[in-house]
Amino acid sequence: MDLAPDRRPAGDRTLAGFTAGFVAATAVSLAQTLWYWHKAGRIRAISVQIRLAYTLLLLVCFIPELRFGYWLPTVGTSALLLCGYCLMARVLSLLPWNRLEPLSLDLIRRTLFRAPMIARLELRLACGELNGVCELESRVLVVAGTFTEAGHWVRN
Repeated sequence: MDLAPDRRPAGDRTLAGFTAGFVAATAVSLAQTLWYWHKAGRIRAISVQIRLAYTLLLLVCFIPELRFGYWLPTVGTSALLLCGYCLMARVLSLLPWNRLEPLSLDLIRRTLFRAPMIARLELRLACGELNGVCELESRVLVVAGTFTEAGHWVRN
């Protein structure tokens, strides 16, 4: 595999022009997914879901026509490292098996726009631990309420 920058037109390149780097990043991401799956013991653990989704995103972006999509994990990883904001965890928390209340615009707003959990001083762990950044980011602010007989969510 050539480690030199690609000489192809800009629209056909990977993010920095190094295809081998993205192959390596995808391999590392896959290894992390398998490790956290083994560690958690279940694929539905949010730490496993985050890594699986990230790996799938890298694989999809490897398709030449979709390589512009490499900006998504680049911006997302930068936001996580600089601000503690994990968009992947927040989006995954909206999936039906990861939430406790019905999907609503209010839930989406609370999930996507609340301040990052890293701002809390007692938070010191890396993603994947019991109270790690990404796992805490995936927790939605649950509003107290109940389901009616018709299956609608009503706030208390």
